[in-house]
Amino acid sequence: MARPKRFADAISTEKDWRKAVAEAARAARAKLGPSPCDLALVFVSQAWDDFDPRKLSPLLAKHLAPLHTLGCNASGVLAGRREVEGKPAVAILAMSLPDVRVHGFILAPKELERMEDGRALVACLDLYPTDRPKFLAFCDPASCDPERLAALCNQAYPGAPLIGGLSSGPLLRRSAWMILDTEVVESGTAAVALTGPIEFQTVVAQGCRPIGEALVITRAEDRVLYELGGRPPLEVLRETLSSCTPEDQRLARKALFAGLLIDEKRAGARRGDFLIRNLLGFDQDMGSLKVGASLRRGQTMQFQLRDAQTSDSDLKSMLAALPDAGSAPRGALLVNCCGRGQGLYGDGDHDSALVQSMRGPMPMAGFFASGEYGPVDGRNFVHGSTSSLVVIR
Repeated sequence: MARPKRFADAISTEKDWRKAVAEAARAARAKLGPSPCDLALVFVSQAWDDFDPRKLSPLLAKHLAPLHTLGCNASGVLAGRREVEGKPAVAILAMSLPDVRVHGFILAPKELERMEDGRALVACLDLYPTDRPKFLAFCDPASCDPERLAALCNQAYPGAPLIGGLSSGPLLRRSAWMILDTEVVESGTAAVALTGPIEFQTVVAQGCRPIGEALVITRAEDRVLYELGGRPPLEVLRETLSSCTPEDQRLARKALFAGLLIDEKRAGARRGDFLIRNLLGFDQDMGSLKVGASLRRGQTMQFQLRDAQTSDSDLKSMLAALPDAGSAPRGALLVNCCGRGQGLYGDGDHDSALVQSMRGPMPMAGFFASGEYGPVDGRNFVHGSTSSLVVIR
């Protein structure tokens, strides 16, 4: 009889980082029992001044003995129901995955740039769509082009989920790094592809609600929006905000976004049908807006607002829609934007506790990211201000 999958999470906030790594690794090892650790996801909230990522792998080998390791540094980490932001901590998700193949790979920035299409990624990885891979990837925000990686993944492996995110170590004034097995990766992407008997259930909660009307982009060039519904977008925005409540008008000063309809064929677009992107600036004279996405004529766009209540209800509704896993062993990776957590909700542990209360208890770990990978409508995107969750079975 094949051994079952097993998952274990652990977190430590020991003042000495070596003790923190050892404590978390030993706790995960104890929870796994005699099962081997086939893959360990490791996240370090690097608030220690003397942390040395090169010494991370030997400590993990001693206390957990993972066959494969993937992780990164961050401004905050989470495990179980607990979130630690801006303080030193180590979080681990250890997995025993019988018959699952773990294919680790590193993509240097120039290597990713040279790939013309998805076929180049398939050739690079020697991995085929028929293998039905599931991807976990962590990146350096300064050198990786995350939108390109998501697009290539969509071309190469249609429907294959890509979960992960960008290291937020630089928010603690630390250089970003990733780890793959025993190698510390200082630029580009470190990732694994999982193939075989493994399932991903994904949730991407963008936490926004639309305001005003959904209108068609009638003139745009790259990231600059010149006409929305045949009018200057700045004019449309002012009109939209004038009909909002005073509370929403105040909220728009700090939490206003553009929503781009993902499926133009879908009738009756609702919240969750839009890809949320930042508004980067405006030109008063032209009446134009700059959006954090490449735009094209014919796209549908609607302005969006984000607040704690909307983010909470959005995540709740998506968690409620997840199929019941029954008694099957499962674990979870949660990648939360740095814009969530205490800064959004006013207190800690919100998203982790919500996941556990609605879909747990289950072993779960993750980190606060500077951008989050996750699929929406079967296509992978890089997001901001989201909770990107994968339940692994």
